[in-house]
Amino acid sequence: MVITAIFEAKPGKADQLRKELENGARKSWQEAGVLSYAVHELSDKPGVFMNIEVYRDEDAFKSHLDSPHVKAFLGMLDDLLANPLTVYQAKALFAGENPKSSI
Repeated sequence: MVITAIFEAKPGKADQLRKELENGARKSWQEAGVLSYAVHELSDKPGVFMNIEVYRDEDAFKSHLDSPHVKAFLGMLDDLLANPLTVYQAKALFAGENPKSSI
C-alpha cells in the first residue's frame, strides 16, 4: 500500500512542520510494517511537504495511524497547516515486472 500525503505549512510554520515531519519519519522507520517512509519538500513551493509512504499492507497502515506519535502529530495539524491534509492511497501496478517499477 502506497500513501502520498501533502502538508502545506501556515506562514511562519514551515520550520516547525519540517521538524515534526522529520521526527515522525524517524519514529515511523521503527515500525515493522513500514517498508519505506520518505519526506520531501516541493522544489517550487517552499513550505509544502510531500510524504511518500509504503506499507506492507492495509493492516500495517492502520497500525501506523494508531501509533502514539501519529496521533500526537495529527493533533498538531490545525496549528501547523494552511490547508487540510491531503492523503492519497494507492496500490502499486505492474510492480515486480522491472526493478524500477516500484518504490
